[in-house]
Amino acid sequence: MRLKDRVALITGGGQGIGRGIAVLFAQEGAKLAIAARSAEKLERVKEEILAQGAEVLAVPTDVGVRAQMENLFRATRVRFGGLDILVNNAGVGLGAPVDQVKDEDYDRLMNTNLRGMHLGCHLAVPMMRERGKGSIINISSVHGVEGSPGNTVYATTKGGIIGGTRALAAELAPDHIRVNVISPGAIYLGGDPGHSAPAQLSPEARQQYIDRFGNRSIIVHRYFQPLEMVGEPVDIAYLAVYLASDESRFVTGQEITVDGGLTTYMAKTPRDDLRQKRDRDLAELDAFLQANRTES
Repeated sequence: MRLKDRVALITGGGQGIGRGIAVLFAQEGAKLAIAARSAEKLERVKEEILAQGAEVLAVPTDVGVRAQMENLFRATRVRFGGLDILVNNAGVGLGAPVDQVKDEDYDRLMNTNLRGMHLGCHLAVPMMRERGKGSIINISSVHGVEGSPGNTVYATTKGGIIGGTRALAAELAPDHIRVNVISPGAIYLGGDPGHSAPAQLSPEARQQYIDRFGNRSIIVHRYFQPLEMVGEPVDIAYLAVYLASDESRFVTGQEITVDGGLTTYMAKTPRDDLRQKRDRDLAELDAFLQANRTES
């Protein structure tokens, strides 16, 4: 086991990438503290990890609130005696033109994505210094390294995570605390594929849609990158395990994209053959919708 008896704290651990990292860390022998705002989602992940025979502490937490973060780290110390690994994964998104962004939305992203990372590092570093080493893994996004319309605030936070990671890696190197950042591309987080089925379909046509097309976002995203697939949380978790383990002892201050090659394209131009396949798939999907759409 690559993380046997290591204590890892993961924010945003109630679903998606955070859950994927927590489950794989547990399989690799880590003792886990997981945090998220939803107690219900945390409980489900906790039960899943306990079923694997791993130790886990679940603490409902808003990462942007200092008192709640202090409680999370205090509970981790009481339960496990220290901390070896921190994964700052909690994050929220926003898609809106810059002149339509509300102040409360701006503050929400800054508090969760940037303040949450800062508080996590602020509280983790003293505990890791006690251990004599540690690994901090921050989760950013491909939006932090290249632009797209309607993502100004989100991209600002994700770019800030990358810059902060590099600065902190230099600062903490004398303490043997490594700091790296993972930037995911299109990651399918699961859930009911029916959520992407238009409401105007009849129940019978809706089921046919799900059976034939599944999640429309997968059809679209996989054609905008060299690898004709969409990633899953475990693809991020595999890299997180490496960065958390001693196998990456000489790796710090690095931003690593896990995106199917998305950021190798200029201006999001799909490969010609994939563009043609995408257009055929979407034409088939649209023809199905036209043939089965009911009046709303």
